[in-house]
Amino acid sequence: MSDSASERGLLRDSARRLLDTGSQLGRTRAARASWPEVDRKIWGEVCLAGWPMLLASEVDGGWGADASDMVAVLDGVADLLAPEPFAASLVVAPLLLACGTSSARAVLDDMVEGRSIALTALGETFPMAGDPTHVVAEAQWADRIVCADRTGGAFRLLAVEREELDQAWPARRTVDDGSLRFFSIEGVAGQELGLGPDIQGAFEAAGNLLRLGAAASLVGVAQRAFDMTLDYLKVRRQFGVPIGSFQALQHRAASMHVGCMAARALVREAALAVGTSNEGRACAMAKAKASAMAVGLVKECVQMHGAIGFTNEYDLALYFRRAVSLASSYGGADMCRQQVFDDTVQAFIKEQAA
Repeated sequence: MSDSASERGLLRDSARRLLDTGSQLGRTRAARASWPEVDRKIWGEVCLAGWPMLLASEVDGGWGADASDMVAVLDGVADLLAPEPFAASLVVAPLLLACGTSSARAVLDDMVEGRSIALTALGETFPMAGDPTHVVAEAQWADRIVCADRTGGAFRLLAVEREELDQAWPARRTVDDGSLRFFSIEGVAGQELGLGPDIQGAFEAAGNLLRLGAAASLVGVAQRAFDMTLDYLKVRRQFGVPIGSFQALQHRAASMHVGCMAARALVREAALAVGTSNEGRACAMAKAKASAMAVGLVKECVQMHGAIGFTNEYDLALYFRRAVSLASSYGGADMCRQQVFDDTVQAFIKEQAA
């Protein structure tokens, strides 16, 4: 969609105007107080503006944006800490459109028109009671959960209604007052959206985009925490001078800045790899780097703030919570590094075999 930094800046600013109500994180704190209830007013405006179709092609009625556009938007709005599942919603439309079925289109239409929210669950095994096999983030927002069914050897994509899971698999509150729902589809009816290897490929691509989106958001969160800390170093005085004049803190701040810029560069490079054979490895690498960087940087920010950095009333605490939550979503740093290693080994084996 966008072919210049200025156009992506306009896209980012448009999203900010929609999500920023000028309450200075007031909506984030209100969402903490009302959990698990959600306020869908802003979400209705998000749908009315057509944002869930950002990554859908223009032929399908979407914006025709690419992964680089998505990264620019999510990096640019991450500091707002909006409670809505803005990032997670962006990958749904391409996945449902890839199914090419009337049932998938109906789920998408309901979401685009604001009647319900569909979010994507990723598959994995978890050491938890009941042996869950899937997990969806921002679960308190999801009316429908799009997930994979690999039983019987064939790949199927299903839409599962929240009501089918509420009793046996309740949502679990996360440290940033979002939620995760771990669940198994055994015994769940669901609605078939599509099947076959092509749908499986689209589902895996959606997972890659979720990781890339989380990585972009982590960079944006880390940048805001870093900017807050720089401002604090300029006004907090000790021994009669601003603590930002201390060389030790200057060196730490410089290292934090370099780490954040390096992660942002890697995320942007990963966005360029989307749609290529290196997509999965690049997105996992970006997520691993952004996760480790953001958590480490925000911890440094808390330390530099001293006692005030540990208080829930101070905004930095909200950024710390969001960084920790995003870092573990869609695969933590260690899991993503393992995927990079496995993909690299497999690529080497194929190259040697050829």
